Amino acid sequence: MEPFTNPKMTRDAVRRGIRTARGNLHDVIDNVADKSVPVFRQVSGRARDAAHKVADGAHHAADAIYHKGEQLNSLQQQLVAGTRNTIRNRPLLAVGIAVASGVLLSWWLSRRQKQQQDIEDVE
Repeated sequence: MEPFTNPKMTRDAVRRGIRTARGNLHDVIDNVADKSVPVFRQVSGRARDAAHKVADGAHHAADAIYHKGEQLNSLQQQLVAGTRNTIRNRPLLAVGIAVASGVLLSWWLSRRQKQQQDIEDVE
């Protein structure tokens, strides 16, 4: 008998071929999966290590910022206390400095406003 003369035989042969191909495909997929698991574990381990390093670096940076903030707060308190003492000990000097600062600030702001007006006039 020829292979294509019997429709049942042809159908059975095709089904066997499909089953064989499916089995081979599953074997290939299982083989690739088995070989790729160690690679994925290695990559995920490296990613985890990198994430830990980044987290440790962020933790150290946060600690450093916190300590610098405490130092700045302490310095601010010292400056406020020193300024308070200076104002109490020399009130006229403090008033003079305040007036001079106000005059300078006023002069600077009026000069800046005049420059803005000059720029608008040119445009």
